Amino acid sequence: MSNFSPGDVAFEGFRIMREHPRVALIWTVFHLLVSFVSATALIMFGGEGFLQADNAADMSTEELAVFMRDMAPAYLVLAPIGLLVVSISAAAVYRLHLRPDEAIEHGHLRLGGDEFRLILLTVVYYLLVIVGVLALSVVAAVGAALASFAGQGATTLTGIGMMVFFAGVGIYVLVRLSLAPVLTFEHRRLVVFGSWALTRGHFWRLLGAYLLALILILVISLLMMVIFAALAGIATVALGGSLESVGEAFQPDFSSFAAYISVQTILYLIFNALLTAIYYPAILTPQVIAYRAFSPAPELGIGSDAVV
Repeated sequence: MSNFSPGDVAFEGFRIMREHPRVALIWTVFHLLVSFVSATALIMFGGEGFLQADNAADMSTEELAVFMRDMAPAYLVLAPIGLLVVSISAAAVYRLHLRPDEAIEHGHLRLGGDEFRLILLTVVYYLLVIVGVLALSVVAAVGAALASFAGQGATTLTGIGMMVFFAGVGIYVLVRLSLAPVLTFEHRRLVVFGSWALTRGHFWRLLGAYLLALILILVISLLMMVIFAALAGIATVALGGSLESVGEAFQPDFSSFAAYISVQTILYLIFNALLTAIYYPAILTPQVIAYRAFSPAPELGIGSDAVV
């Protein structure tokens, strides 16, 4: 357990990518293909409607209902794709660390039982979040009702206090359950609450590692964004375009394939795929390191109450 240092762990994801450039390349290509598939889904099922997304906050109730109806097919397609991609990417990171000889020829990417168990775990946690939010909403409503007897000031303070408290509870629960995906992958069975016992006494070190990894990936994202803007500007000018059109890459036109495809968009998709390939190991590697540091050797004892 003493081997778990938040400062060191936060850099592990970047180090693993530097040591496995072929894997990084395969993951980049994978995420580039995912971007094209997602864009195709948006164009086919919600292209015109997606153009109105920036104005959604200013829509009337009737206009918002029409917008949601028009976009529903696209989101119904994109949601499963997103869930599948996250699970495949997470399993690939775990496999690289925990089963380095498995599916190595495909960059540790595959679609099988490990990925579907991670999908199921995600669905279970979504349902638990919904139940938790409903429960907290009831508590908030009761608290606001009681505070209202003491006046407007007390109601406001109570509301702020409950928001801070609920946010703290949410972060605490997320950190304590953060090793569930690694446990589910490693033990090849759905482990919903096993992480709770495993992370006991390690909340602050885990939170520190996760925050440092997140800050690092944000800094790298900003630096890469500057590089991308410079390269996109050079390419656009070289092809006779204007620098103003570089911004179109961040807000592509999904109304048709002809409108969507451009030099700026292609460059942005490549940039985004590379960044995503870095993001997953940077964010998920601390989970694997924590699992190894906190698990009793040689086997992790998980009670039957922690396994679904």
